[in-house]
Amino acid sequence: MKQIAVYGKGGIGKSTISSNLSAALAIKDKKVLQIGCDPKHDSTRLLLGKEKITTVLDYIKVTSPEKWRLEDILFEGYKGVDCVEAGGPKPGVGCAGRGILTTFDLLEKLDIKKLGHEIIIYDVLGDVVCGGFAVPIRHEYADVVYIVTSGEFMSIYAANNILKGIKNYDENLKRVGGIIFNKRGIEGEEERIKKFSEAVKLPICETFPRSDEFTKAERMGIPLVEMKDSFIASKFLNLADKIIENEVLYEALPLEDEELEEIVLENKKENTFVHKDKNIIKTKKMKVKNEDSSKTRQFLSKNVLMREPLHGCAFNGAVNIGVQIEDAITIAHGPRSCSHISYQTITSTGRRSLFERGVLLPTQIIPPLVSSQMNEGVMVFGGIEELKNKISQLKEYDPSAMFVITTCPSGIIGDDVDMTKSMGSDNQPIIPIKTDGNITGDYLQGMIHAYIEIARGLIKKDVHVEDNLVNIIAEKSIAKNTERNFETMKKLLGSIGIKINCRFICKTKVKYVQNFLKAKVNILAYDDYMGRIMKDFFKEEYGANFSERPFPVGFSETKRWLYEIAKSFHKKEKVDHVIKLYESLYEEEIEKVKPYLKGKRIMIVTYNHRIDWIIETALKLDMEIIKLCILNYSQENLFRTKFKDEFEIELNYDQNKRSEDIKKLNPQIVISNYTSKALDGAAMTDTIPLCPDVGFFSGLNLAKRWAGLFKMNLREGWKEDEGLFSKYYGR
Repeated sequence: MKQIAVYGKGGIGKSTISSNLSAALAIKDKKVLQIGCDPKHDSTRLLLGKEKITTVLDYIKVTSPEKWRLEDILFEGYKGVDCVEAGGPKPGVGCAGRGILTTFDLLEKLDIKKLGHEIIIYDVLGDVVCGGFAVPIRHEYADVVYIVTSGEFMSIYAANNILKGIKNYDENLKRVGGIIFNKRGIEGEEERIKKFSEAVKLPICETFPRSDEFTKAERMGIPLVEMKDSFIASKFLNLADKIIENEVLYEALPLEDEELEEIVLENKKENTFVHKDKNIIKTKKMKVKNEDSSKTRQFLSKNVLMREPLHGCAFNGAVNIGVQIEDAITIAHGPRSCSHISYQTITSTGRRSLFERGVLLPTQIIPPLVSSQMNEGVMVFGGIEELKNKISQLKEYDPSAMFVITTCPSGIIGDDVDMTKSMGSDNQPIIPIKTDGNITGDYLQGMIHAYIEIARGLIKKDVHVEDNLVNIIAEKSIAKNTERNFETMKKLLGSIGIKINCRFICKTKVKYVQNFLKAKVNILAYDDYMGRIMKDFFKEEYGANFSERPFPVGFSETKRWLYEIAKSFHKKEKVDHVIKLYESLYEEEIEKVKPYLKGKRIMIVTYNHRIDWIIETALKLDMEIIKLCILNYSQENLFRTKFKDEFEIELNYDQNKRSEDIKKLNPQIVISNYTSKALDGAAMTDTIPLCPDVGFFSGLNLAKRWAGLFKMNLREGWKEDEGLFSKYYGR
């Protein structure tokens, strides 16, 4: 069996060439199959008397897999030529390239090759360069590739691109049969084709003149080879003979674009656009008046900005934010599997605590997350109609808003989810959040994108500022201590008569986000990379006023934070009494812990870039900090400390040095975000939370744990587990 791919620019006449070639091969008594791979599905019309047949994609769209039959999509045409049309989605939606892949997969499943065709012709659009349309030139399909072109430059340009595609698959293999020249009757095209064929070292297998015979055959609904005494029909029969007999194939040797223009158009590139002063370029740059610069600024995660490996998926990050608005519904526009993974991620902490420990944590176990249930058919034909139907169904639940978050598949096929906005209203807005899975970036980028789109879609700009209100920005919704920290902040603020207006965005409702601008001051939960991005966004787009400091961690920081907040609200007189109460209790607890920790050597290895709350506590307890090691972290890139000259600090610390440094420096306790027997050896170890508890006693509570370890004077039991396992299981 010989498999032939006929490629060419759209509209160049390759379907006419292909169908007439199939007919000519059938006249030569060859059993032929022609597969049309163009979304227009008109490749086989001449072979079928102008009849349009059921396309593969239309067939699988309405037929369940267990009912798929080859005879439903295979049609017999002129002189027994078998015909299949792949088909495609409506113009402007879906992914025709994905449709080609789906068609070929189905034909393989239905074992079309068992029919024993001697020649298979694939008629393929050649000016689309996506992987779907490239399927026919893969080795398992095409043995030979013929390229149809006219003498027009863009047709030759497409032909050259086809050679580039073949080169990508073949390297130095020989699989090109040659050029089929379909004339357009323009001036100088013979010379152009001759130059091109010589440059790429391919023969011109046949030349077809521009002729009314093609139009006449089209009108009659028959292949041109059926017309008697036709000069052009003889050319198709001649080409059929060449294809049957041809054993000589050629390597794909495409030209560079500049080389192509120089050879075909005789345009020589001259360096005439640079002045003698090479720093001055004559090319004019268009000046664009930017009336709203805030909309053009890109707010990028550290991963995306620094081009680091992606940490998680933007879709998941956006979903995690969307489901925090409890009276809204988040629609994951993609396969159910994407929603399932997000659902499991969001609910895992709450479920584990409930089912394993019987503890009910303030974590959502049933988040308001729904899938648009994109399937293979939707991947080809587009999923907007299904998405609209899903939105219409969900409106019955009367959500206060809906968020449409896109996954990789919907992003790849280009579903225009912006059109769903028109289905919303002032009382029930629909807000697209186009993360496109991880195409736009990592988990953090998805969170940033969701924050921004939800703010733009919900926040009302005509509300009036009210006294004694603050907003809290960018809490870590997946941290176990988020609600505990919120209650601590609520208590601290309440002690000076201040209330929380909106948590943006954590366990809140649409109305609170809409009234975001009621608050006089905004407080970052964390002054990390994410927090600073959100601070910049709200300042630039809403003129928001921010507290200088985020949630306070540790005694000194909490004390300073309370004074500054009180000053912002003119409540300084209320702070002194509150701080005195905490100060007395703090000093009392420090004295209880100090005997167990004084003089102890401590090494800190951490992703946390705000660590003064631990350093301050250790120094207060007269501990010796022998080294501070800061690891590279996907959510932060800015390290600050007021203790920079008091001990050794190493930024961008290499994890591989940890064991060596512990042996060399001999710390009595190593604190890090995780512990390991292999890394830490005989040193006492404890963990640092990535999201520490806020308030006066953050560092003190951690130090109490260290004191307990030293007070017991016990080697941590878990470090012996490996030995016990080896003893009983012989490993």
